[in-house]
Amino acid sequence: MLDTAFNQGQLTSKLEVAIGVSSHPDPDIAIGEAAGSVASRLGGSVADFAMVVTAGSAARDAVGSLRGVLGHISVAGGAVTALLTDHGPLREGALVVGVVNADGAASGVAATAGRDLRDAGQAAARLVLAGWPFRARYPRGLAFAFARPVGDDAAQTFLTSWRDFMGPKMRTVCTVVGGPVVYGRAASAPLASVACVEASYASGIGYTDAAPTDGVEPSPESLIHGAADAMLTAVKRLEGRPARLVLVIESAERHRKLGAGFAEEWAAMRGALDERTPCVGWLGGHVAAFGRGAQPTDAPGALVAVAVGDSPK
Repeated sequence: MLDTAFNQGQLTSKLEVAIGVSSHPDPDIAIGEAAGSVASRLGGSVADFAMVVTAGSAARDAVGSLRGVLGHISVAGGAVTALLTDHGPLREGALVVGVVNADGAASGVAATAGRDLRDAGQAAARLVLAGWPFRARYPRGLAFAFARPVGDDAAQTFLTSWRDFMGPKMRTVCTVVGGPVVYGRAASAPLASVACVEASYASGIGYTDAAPTDGVEPSPESLIHGAADAMLTAVKRLEGRPARLVLVIESAERHRKLGAGFAEEWAAMRGALDERTPCVGWLGGHVAAFGRGAQPTDAPGALVAVAVGDSPK
């Protein structure tokens, strides 16, 4: 199923992003609480779409829990291993990211099934493109995908098929969720869900992984340094424009390798940002990205930092 939203009647000149986080152990209640925070921060603006990410038990009705607060908006997301916040990782709770498109931007949200992630990626791209008939052959923007683990399929499997249809200009991050559930409206249990924005927003992706060098596993110190470099790369792509939101998507394997060094890694990434910049994220089973500064790979221990800012003036 596809939901496509255009900004009509709430002509904002800039991107609006609001986040809400709840640590309530019941995921459906947590989604409602986090959505309430988003509604409060958006004031009178109505979100065009939202991403819902939960930790702990999967939500019974993620879309319904969110729409009960924010109204009938498009939803994508999934159940992950943990949420990442300035107060440390949360093993239970919900993160909601609400987005209000700027004037001239369009968003597309799709939830798709299929035999595997390759099928799901193709179906998602076709559905989203069908909702943008006025766009160029290769739309430009930013997308976040959530996929269920299927066999040996990993995040780059989705990205490869998605890019074959969407083209090279849609920067995309795919998380293979830690559990068997992704969120979104579909005719059957979705294999993948994706939310993307077609607009000239400034965005940047930074990537690092924990691949061995000359057969030697990286130390926690080198992992921390790599994460800080990834964040600096993502922010640099904004070319001086302030970040409206920064998301960190980290593989559970990297988190295990870091051990007690995780707090230092987060602090190192946070140190590259203004203290007022919202920065949240999640741990997934596997993560990969495609876009300027990142290519889909199967390297272990991946981390992706994504910075989003306003369109160039």
